[in-house]
Amino acid sequence: MLENLMGALDLVLCWENFFWAFVGVFCGAIMGAIPGLTDTMAIVLLLPFTYYLGPIPGIAMLMGLSKGGNFGGSLPAILFNIPGTPQAMCTTFDGHPLAMQGKSGKAMQTALFSSVTADDLSDLVLIFLAAPVAAVALHIGPPEYSMVVLFSLVVISVAATADPLRGLLSTALGLLLATVGTDPEYGTLRFTFGIIELSDGISLMPMVIGLLAFSEVLLQAENYFRQRLNGKGAMQQVPVSSDPDDMTGKEFKMCLPTIGRSTVIGSIVGIVPGIGTTVGAYLSYLWARRKSKTPEKFGKGALEGIAASEAGNNAVNGPNLVPLVTLGIPGNLAAALILGGFMIKGLVPGPRFMEDHAPLLYALFAVLFISNIFTLFVGSFFIRYARRLTNIPRSALYACILVFSILGSYVYNGNVFDVWVMFCFGIFGYILIKMSLNLPTLIVAFFLGELLEEKVRQTLLISNGDWTVFFTRPLALLFIVLTVVVTYLYIAKIKKAASRVVE
Repeated sequence: MLENLMGALDLVLCWENFFWAFVGVFCGAIMGAIPGLTDTMAIVLLLPFTYYLGPIPGIAMLMGLSKGGNFGGSLPAILFNIPGTPQAMCTTFDGHPLAMQGKSGKAMQTALFSSVTADDLSDLVLIFLAAPVAAVALHIGPPEYSMVVLFSLVVISVAATADPLRGLLSTALGLLLATVGTDPEYGTLRFTFGIIELSDGISLMPMVIGLLAFSEVLLQAENYFRQRLNGKGAMQQVPVSSDPDDMTGKEFKMCLPTIGRSTVIGSIVGIVPGIGTTVGAYLSYLWARRKSKTPEKFGKGALEGIAASEAGNNAVNGPNLVPLVTLGIPGNLAAALILGGFMIKGLVPGPRFMEDHAPLLYALFAVLFISNIFTLFVGSFFIRYARRLTNIPRSALYACILVFSILGSYVYNGNVFDVWVMFCFGIFGYILIKMSLNLPTLIVAFFLGELLEEKVRQTLLISNGDWTVFFTRPLALLFIVLTVVVTYLYIAKIKKAASRVVE
């Protein structure tokens, strides 16, 4: 053990590793802050450059891109109510209301400190629990996956919105959109209406950009013209307080329990391949609101809400590498791209990787903490100058956002059709907002819909169409029970609140 650690130090303590980790974090933060150019997109675009780097610098750059992009997505979410990455959607719930109160600096610092703290703690999970946790994850099959996804969908539907029926409708729309494309079992086309570009389904990022970014542009345009008709020519500005709005030590201490709980939730979600950062952020946010002494402040600018969302999605990153380094199974798309980085270097993660390349693996663990340190410093730099964006006229700002939305939609697949998808979903999102339906819930349901269908079909194929398999597998049954219990408790809570109003 000590010999491996000393060997890891020899590999890590090199200026080249620190430089490329910094480059990764810096570029990741920039691309994460631009809607459509996510942390994953940053890895995709810069992965070829790692071919000319050594194993440690190359992997350091990729991990830096992931961590920097994950934090960068919170900046536009707070300032403009437009998440730079899908996992930053929950950050908009309390981040933007806080910015509208003139406390954008406090909100961004909460996001930064929560992200770095959760990243550090979850990396410890990767380091100390990699082998035993991978052994448990090995027993998670399609039935368990199906019920975990179902549990996530039901919880998000009934608890993420004030009206569970609207939440369920949003989830149903998301699941319906997830069926567009080619049937994975029979190969037939579904809901493509003769449009060949839809044979592979709807691209996630153009849809997300349209629903969240372009719909926001349309809403701001509506507000602008309404104000002009009322004799007011300016669009709504994000106020900047003249008083210091830095996060205080007392406020950070108040958020620590929330960060701790969200780190645990995010770590559990991250260990299971395929669930992802978005679910980690949602479940952490919902649990934080449930445990808060002041749940009525959530959605109106609660620091705990920002801390929960950012800690929850960042805590997924470290444990997501557990199945990668021990089983060779990437936990999400970012991990799959990092696996590509390993393969470029001739490294094949798997059960024997820890034995054959122990010093290298410990060096990579050290790189994670180096990236976290750079995230703290780069994030602080970005926060200082991001506040100046609030002085940009709203009309010019949203024109720029529209341009970046078009570019982000095109770059994702290099397809002009995706730009039209973005415009269509922008209009669709505008209509859904007017109907008071929850867009993030729809997006999460869309994201998980394909996974749910795939795992349910695999389960039924294995069991020869026997649905009772979900009740005979202990872990799957546990999540069925949890789904029923959570739904019952939340509906009972709503009925109780409604009866009080009637009285």
